[in-house]
Amino acid sequence: MNLAELKQAGGFIPAEPVKVPVEWKGNAFDVFVKKLAFGDVETLVGDGSDEGRSARMIAASILLGDSREPISFADACRLDVSLAGKLIEAINTANGTPEGLDLPN
Repeated sequence: MNLAELKQAGGFIPAEPVKVPVEWKGNAFDVFVKKLAFGDVETLVGDGSDEGRSARMIAASILLGDSREPISFADACRLDVSLAGKLIEAINTANGTPEGLDLPN
Protein backbone atom coordinates (compact mmCIF):
# COMPACT_ATOMS: atom_id res chain seq x y z
CA MET A 1 0.00 0.00 0.00
CA ASN A 2 1.42 3.41 -0.90
CA LEU A 3 0.83 6.77 0.79
CA ALA A 4 -2.05 7.81 -1.51
CA GLU A 5 -3.81 4.47 -0.96
CA LEU A 6 -3.28 4.74 2.78
CA LYS A 7 -4.81 8.22 2.78
CA GLN A 8 -7.76 7.05 0.67
CA ALA A 9 -8.34 4.12 3.05
CA GLY A 10 -8.75 6.54 5.98
CA GLY A 11 -5.33 6.05 7.51
CA PHE A 12 -5.02 9.74 8.32
CA ILE A 13 -7.30 11.79 10.56
CA PRO A 14 -8.71 14.92 8.90
CA ALA A 15 -8.18 18.23 10.66
CA GLU A 16 -11.84 19.25 10.27
CA PRO A 17 -13.92 18.87 13.44
CA VAL A 18 -16.90 16.49 13.52
CA LYS A 19 -20.36 17.76 14.49
CA VAL A 20 -21.73 15.79 17.47
CA PRO A 21 -25.15 16.34 19.08
CA VAL A 22 -25.14 16.68 22.88
CA GLU A 23 -28.01 16.62 25.37
CA TRP A 24 -27.37 18.05 28.80
CA LYS A 25 -29.86 19.01 31.54
CA GLY A 26 -32.74 19.17 29.08
CA ASN A 27 -30.79 21.20 26.53
CA ALA A 28 -29.89 19.89 23.09
CA PHE A 29 -27.03 21.45 21.18
CA ASP A 30 -24.22 20.58 18.82
CA VAL A 31 -20.52 20.67 19.51
CA PHE A 32 -17.67 20.32 17.07
CA VAL A 33 -15.03 17.81 18.10
CA LYS A 34 -11.53 17.62 16.73
CA LYS A 35 -10.68 13.95 16.16
CA LEU A 36 -7.41 13.03 17.82
CA ALA A 37 -4.65 11.82 15.55
CA PHE A 38 -1.64 9.81 16.69
CA GLY A 39 0.50 12.93 17.24
CA ASP A 40 -2.25 14.55 19.32
CA VAL A 41 -2.56 11.51 21.58
CA GLU A 42 1.21 11.23 21.88
CA THR A 43 1.40 14.87 22.98
CA LEU A 44 -1.49 14.58 25.43
CA VAL A 45 -0.36 11.42 27.20
CA GLY A 46 3.36 12.10 27.09
CA ASP A 47 5.27 13.89 29.79
CA GLY A 48 6.56 16.48 27.33
CA SER A 49 10.14 15.25 27.28
CA ASP A 50 9.66 12.89 24.33
CA GLU A 51 7.04 14.77 22.33
CA GLY A 52 6.68 13.28 18.87
CA ARG A 53 9.15 10.49 19.55
CA SER A 54 6.99 7.67 18.17
CA ALA A 55 5.91 9.73 15.17
CA ARG A 56 9.57 10.48 14.44
CA MET A 57 10.32 6.77 14.70
CA ILE A 58 7.56 5.97 12.18
CA ALA A 59 8.82 8.68 9.82
CA ALA A 60 12.38 7.35 10.09
CA SER A 61 11.48 3.67 9.70
CA ILE A 62 8.39 3.03 7.59
CA LEU A 63 8.43 2.90 3.78
CA LEU A 64 5.21 2.29 1.84
CA GLY A 65 4.48 0.35 -1.33
CA ASP A 66 6.78 -1.04 -3.97
CA SER A 67 8.33 2.40 -4.46
CA ARG A 68 9.22 2.47 -0.74
CA GLU A 69 7.62 5.87 -0.23
CA PRO A 70 8.51 7.44 3.14
CA ILE A 71 5.98 8.86 5.59
CA SER A 72 6.81 12.43 6.60
CA PHE A 73 6.86 13.41 10.27
CA ALA A 74 3.80 15.63 9.64
CA ASP A 75 1.92 12.69 8.09
CA ALA A 76 3.03 10.37 10.91
CA CYS A 77 1.50 12.82 13.40
CA ARG A 78 -1.84 12.69 11.51
CA LEU A 79 -2.04 8.87 11.44
CA ASP A 80 -5.04 7.04 12.79
CA VAL A 81 -4.03 5.85 16.28
CA SER A 82 -4.77 2.17 15.56
CA LEU A 83 -2.76 2.30 12.32
CA ALA A 84 0.15 3.97 14.12
CA GLY A 85 0.06 1.14 16.65
CA LYS A 86 0.32 -1.44 13.86
CA LEU A 87 3.26 0.43 12.32
CA ILE A 88 5.03 0.50 15.71
CA GLU A 89 4.43 -3.28 15.95
CA ALA A 90 6.03 -3.69 12.50
CA ILE A 91 9.04 -1.64 13.63
CA ASN A 92 9.36 -3.78 16.76
CA THR A 93 9.16 -6.97 14.67
CA ALA A 94 11.79 -5.81 12.17
CA ASN A 95 14.15 -4.76 14.95
CA GLY A 96 13.80 -7.95 16.96
CA THR A 97 12.30 -6.16 19.95
CA PRO A 98 11.22 -8.70 22.60
CA GLU A 99 7.48 -9.37 22.74
CA GLY A 100 5.73 -7.08 25.20
CA LEU A 101 8.41 -4.39 24.90
CA ASP A 102 7.36 -1.57 22.61
CA LEU A 103 9.79 0.90 21.10
CA PRO A 104 10.17 3.56 22.32
CA ASN A 105 10.06 3.18 26.09
